[in-house]
Amino acid sequence: MAYLLPRTILVVIAWGATCALMRRIWPSAEIPAFAAAGASWLVVGVAYFGYLNKLRRDIAQLERARSYTYARRFPLN
Repeated sequence: MAYLLPRTILVVIAWGATCALMRRIWPSAEIPAFAAAGASWLVVGVAYFGYLNKLRRDIAQLERARSYTYARRFPLN
């Protein structure tokens, strides 16, 4: 889970940048607009982390399958 913190920081920075742009473009924005921006970044972050987790599991499973196949094909190595 060491990959979680840097990506979380990236999502928080992206949300902060979104809020800064909203404040610059739309100065009279109220709290619900910023909450909606935060919720959308939260959904994007969860989807991104889920994808990375699935990708890591698939890579590990592929590596296990390859090593099993290699050990079966060349048993004396």
